[in-house]
Amino acid sequence: LLVTIAIIGILLGLLLPNLSAVQATAKAGAQSAILQGFGRGFADFSTTDSQGRLSSGAYDHYRDGDATKIGWVADLVNGKYANPTKSLDPVARMKINEKFCDMAGSVVSGKFNAVRWLSVKNFDASGTLVAGSSQITGATYFGSTQNLWDDGFNTNFATTWHFSRGDNNISSTSGAGLFNVNAGADPDKCPLDGDGPLNSAILADPTLLTSADKIGLMGAARVGDGSDSQINATGVNAAETINSFIDPTGRKKFCKVGDFSVESFCDGPAASVTVTDRSKTSYSQAVNAQVHEINDIVPNCKAKKVINSANPAGITAGGFANILFADGSCRRVNDAGGYGGSKGDGWIGAYKAGGLANTGSFVLDDSAYDEVRDEIYLGRMRAVLTAGGGSAE
Repeated sequence: LLVTIAIIGILLGLLLPNLSAVQATAKAGAQSAILQGFGRGFADFSTTDSQGRLSSGAYDHYRDGDATKIGWVADLVNGKYANPTKSLDPVARMKINEKFCDMAGSVVSGKFNAVRWLSVKNFDASGTLVAGSSQITGATYFGSTQNLWDDGFNTNFATTWHFSRGDNNISSTSGAGLFNVNAGADPDKCPLDGDGPLNSAILADPTLLTSADKIGLMGAARVGDGSDSQINATGVNAAETINSFIDPTGRKKFCKVGDFSVESFCDGPAASVTVTDRSKTSYSQAVNAQVHEINDIVPNCKAKKVINSANPAGITAGGFANILFADGSCRRVNDAGGYGGSKGDGWIGAYKAGGLANTGSFVLDDSAYDEVRDEIYLGRMRAVLTAGGGSAE
């Protein structure tokens, strides 16, 4: 009996690590399948949209308008292409989007965009709702009988700026201003800061600076990096507000104090190019060119503990991100470089200059560039038009 027990123990010791690896592979595969399903939904949506857009915008209740009517989540739900709440990323620990928290009225994670909320009059010059956020959130706005969670209006996937906003509006002809993320008449990162969500006309443009299989659309969402991302109990109990919004009966608890919400979409071209040999990049058209950071898409598949100079205690990194591309494919992009030339820094492409999640501005150095080169495009999709004629015009 003792020998049998010993043999079973040895077999379990050999088997359990393999089971863990199999489980991680299965979850990564499920994540990829979900993204491909979303991609088919975007393709179907574009065939019915008058502008041929892949989506009507970002999933952002404050910036884009009523998230049950506008944005890629609403497009999938209302077109009956998918139910994002029932298609959550199985790899991620956190399941609730910061924009769903906005809708619940537990927090305000973005700027109020009066251009998209013409019926709301009580706000000040800074975009703060004078009469309170309940005007456009919670049961006051959606009604007490709503069930937005089950209906599908939540996600823990994040989209790129290319997908949600397109190319940025031009505010100057050179330098950082060329790619301003606050160039429109609405607040920063709002719809008027770009030329519109990615559409079939852009993808068919012969002057496109890249190809559809290099234009990333979405991937697993990173946990929020601001104070508004923590679901806490300070003042109004955010966890209770969210849980009550999802299930007014109080029988189910979907989050607890100490959890975090996840990001909705990437901030756009906010990373400075510091690649040593600028001639080897496609981003050398301007001395102070900025490129897209895709920080809100996290390489969470098969990530492991990585130690580098900025994180001697180790961070979770070195995995890969499944990313949906504009051609409908879903490919893995490995977290194989970045800060200090490390083998994984927890970012895809540009990383925070300080090496930590909340320090410094975003930079794209040689190692970070090599990580995404020939994988995902980070520049402007179409050339900037100039006076005087030319093939681009």
